[in-house]
Amino acid sequence: MADKIVSPGVFTKENDLSFLQQGVADIGAAFIGPFKEGPLVPTIVNSQAEFEQLFGSVDDTYYTPLAVQSYLREAGTATICRVAGKTGYTETAPLLLIAASGSQSGALGLLFNTSASVNAGFTGTTVSDLNGSGDFSIVLSGVDGYSASLELSDDNDIESVFGTSAYGAKKAYSYAFFKENGFLFNTGSYTISNLDGLSVGAYTASFTAVTASVVVLGNQRFSGSYGTGEACEALTPMIKSQLISGDRYSLFQFETITAGNAANTKVKVGISNIKAAGTTNGTDYGTFTVVVRDFNDIDKKKNILETYSNVNLDPTSPNYISRVIGDRKREIDSITGKITESGDWVNNSKYIRIANVNSAAPVQAVPFGHAAYQLPVNAGAYANFIPRVSFTTGSVVDSTKYSGIDFDNNGDNKIYMKPVPVSAGNGANAVFSLDTICGLTLTLSTSAEIAKRQFIVGFQEGFDGYAPNTNAADIEPSTTAGKLAYGKHIAALSNADEYDINMIVAPHVNRADHQTVFTSILDMVEQRADAFFIGDAGNASTSLSATITQAQGVDSNYAAVYYPWVKTIDLNTNKLITVPPSVLLPGVFAANDRVAAEWFAPAGLNRGGLVGAVSVLNRLTQSEKDDLYENKVNPIVQFPGQGIVVFGQKTLQDKPSALDRINVRRLLLTVRKYIASTSRYLVFEQNTAETRNRFLNIVNPYLESIQQRQGLYAFKVVMDETNNTPDVIDRNIMKGAIYLQPTKTAEFIQIDFNILPTGAAFNG
Repeated sequence: MADKIVSPGVFTKENDLSFLQQGVADIGAAFIGPFKEGPLVPTIVNSQAEFEQLFGSVDDTYYTPLAVQSYLREAGTATICRVAGKTGYTETAPLLLIAASGSQSGALGLLFNTSASVNAGFTGTTVSDLNGSGDFSIVLSGVDGYSASLELSDDNDIESVFGTSAYGAKKAYSYAFFKENGFLFNTGSYTISNLDGLSVGAYTASFTAVTASVVVLGNQRFSGSYGTGEACEALTPMIKSQLISGDRYSLFQFETITAGNAANTKVKVGISNIKAAGTTNGTDYGTFTVVVRDFNDIDKKKNILETYSNVNLDPTSPNYISRVIGDRKREIDSITGKITESGDWVNNSKYIRIANVNSAAPVQAVPFGHAAYQLPVNAGAYANFIPRVSFTTGSVVDSTKYSGIDFDNNGDNKIYMKPVPVSAGNGANAVFSLDTICGLTLTLSTSAEIAKRQFIVGFQEGFDGYAPNTNAADIEPSTTAGKLAYGKHIAALSNADEYDINMIVAPHVNRADHQTVFTSILDMVEQRADAFFIGDAGNASTSLSATITQAQGVDSNYAAVYYPWVKTIDLNTNKLITVPPSVLLPGVFAANDRVAAEWFAPAGLNRGGLVGAVSVLNRLTQSEKDDLYENKVNPIVQFPGQGIVVFGQKTLQDKPSALDRINVRRLLLTVRKYIASTSRYLVFEQNTAETRNRFLNIVNPYLESIQQRQGLYAFKVVMDETNNTPDVIDRNIMKGAIYLQPTKTAEFIQIDFNILPTGAAFNG
């Protein structure tokens, strides 16, 4: 509408063309690779603290967390794609050592094969000299012999001898060592031998008071709670109600936000302040409080991470437990990479969500216990030999203490916080309840009685799956679980509308060993056309010439590779470790963008320093640097007294053009992403000169700002009737054309020194 002017005068008007259209969020890099723990879908983090809360502390276990740490020192946002196991695995014929003495009986130790020989079994294994002090000798697979003890106080206890890691160097590891059973070993000794890997051997000593057995269990198929073998989140046993007319109803489960083995021992959940229906606010539903506690705290010194007070099971209430805590779960379709979402309520908790709610439970039901814990091993007919979970009724005598599983006084209970094999069952474990076990009721509503109604529950079933290793055999062939696990995240990131990123890093993938995965990432980046791939050409031992060969096999301006690998210090362990260039390069790119801009070269002494690098694996000569740069590999150079520096900024493009330089490619990515994001607000607007001018008022100031910051020599934007003809408009298209003349970097500085004869004059 035109301004209304009535009386004479001078009228001024401001047109603010500096406004930046909304729609451009903080955009960061995506990191694809293994992490110790964390969610199984791409997850945005905004700080190192948030990253470590979700994905664990940084150490030298994997390269990917180190790369994230390098990047977040300089940047504020990263998208984390945790590659976890796609399949389960079978532990063949584990050994269960059992002792029985009168009324005492139970498992003492459990040995599994290491993953290195996961299907080899224990054929040919012998166990001998098991005596009254708990000592025994074992020869694994008829080859490697060890002496160990089932006494906790001994230096050679079973865990010390074999370790507890499935990735240890020995042929077996201690999966479960029940240390607190208090078994009494009689004096005397006897021999158990000739144990076949697929049979059961039971031997009785010369005295009748003690029977010792070595039992070979059936195959342990670990496949996660969903039966697929894929990595999964941890779940508590089903939370149960009080007895209602003789029945105890299932109510819901708590599920961890993070997944994997580590999720089982990250937190535990307490339920307290349980009030019966009708005792508060006149509702038909009871109320209770949920607290999330650090797994390793104790009742005397609680570390409460989150508290949700006065929640209930009424779906229509603002205090409905799923609404307050959250029940949203996201998963990646393994084939399409599409993100699917279940649950109605956003996750307010950083640690847990509500799962498997039983909407048919009676309205008067409140949490009053939980189902029996599952066994951490499929013991078959010997299930009852596995020591049962022990409960405490501490809250009955001291309201500061929680009833339920006893983590404070019985370390054996923590053995249950593990992945659960298929068909493991509950063994001798029992349902826990405040009414039956603790003798509490809901009939009294005094504060003293309510304070006693509290119990703690732990998590099981969190599973890493058969995690992809870093070698070619695990990741490269198209049928391996590792390739499929990477492929899932690559497919998810291909959806540019779902994940807004500007860079991809996959430190465990290199083209020499993992060409299929490397190519998949590059294809995804080129298809998105709005991100840059910092890749690795080879492994630590790949030669300079082989690195060049790998670079020559790629023609793309959306990626770059670097040589050689570097050494850095793991800040948490203070160990010197060797890492691929892609671990530290994200930090270089982020620092470059912070102090300059994307269109400046992330290289050279000003902006190319590798923070944290201690040394390089190959100190390059000038001719080697020339060979690398001529063949599209960016050298990493150690300058005496000046540190370790990236000294190249070539993309992997073969054709010589402006796009064979990283700064130009990233300039175009930045401009393209900004214009695409802001132009979304013009979709479905009228295709008129006014709308086209809105576009020009967005783009021209932005490109002018880049020009002022040395990103462009010149530019031109055309969006008028010359390219928006009636035919174009009739097809519901609004056309624009942008012409850019990007600035170039001074990579080769030539200075001529001219020697003049005596008496020559220097003019001007």
